[in-house]
Amino acid sequence: MMGWFSTVIERRTLLGWAIVAIVGAIATVALLALARPSFADHGDTDYDDVPAELEQLREATDKYHSVSKALKDGYVAPERCVSIPSGGMGYHYVNRADVNRALVDPSDPEAYTAGVGGDPLKPEAMLYEAKNGKLTLVGVEWIVRDEDQVITPGEAQPQLVFGGIDEPFHGPMAPHESWMPIHFDLHAWIWKHNPSGLFADWNPTVSCPATTP
Repeated sequence: MMGWFSTVIERRTLLGWAIVAIVGAIATVALLALARPSFADHGDTDYDDVPAELEQLREATDKYHSVSKALKDGYVAPERCVSIPSGGMGYHYVNRADVNRALVDPSDPEAYTAGVGGDPLKPEAMLYEAKNGKLTLVGVEWIVRDEDQVITPGEAQPQLVFGGIDEPFHGPMAPHESWMPIHFDLHAWIWKHNPSGLFADWNPTVSCPATTP
């Protein structure tokens, strides 16, 4: 009789621990969901489309859905919208002071690194597209000044490293605008899905409007 009773107690104990484990797992998932940034109000990119390593980048640039905040933080309005028949890049709001900081001090090590002030979570450019007269943040771009300002084929490229992501920049390339130096760059379409790839230069879903917004 005692053996049967012990078995019942043991089974009930195991069942109790199982229930505790299940409840704990549910609570953990709920807490993680609450802790994870929510960007449902911005762009048309499913958050899960973006690698986990770039979640922090999205969180850092979320405020720049407001163009006025980008301007306040030193991102200068572009000369034009950039596109080709097969796709676009949109309007580049660029922190020109950071891109050209080598003009102030050529020996400054941060003058040739990715990100404003050498911080890759602060890309040098915010990319916007215009729809219905409104600018919408669709991506970001890192711009690294070429140190010798000479376009040399096969020149070593900077690398963007985020967790398991190790992506080479493109270039060196000639200036796109009058103020630009010869540079390397890398786009990341973290706010709008790009069927050509997350780090592709051109996004076929982005185009320039007939008139400037």
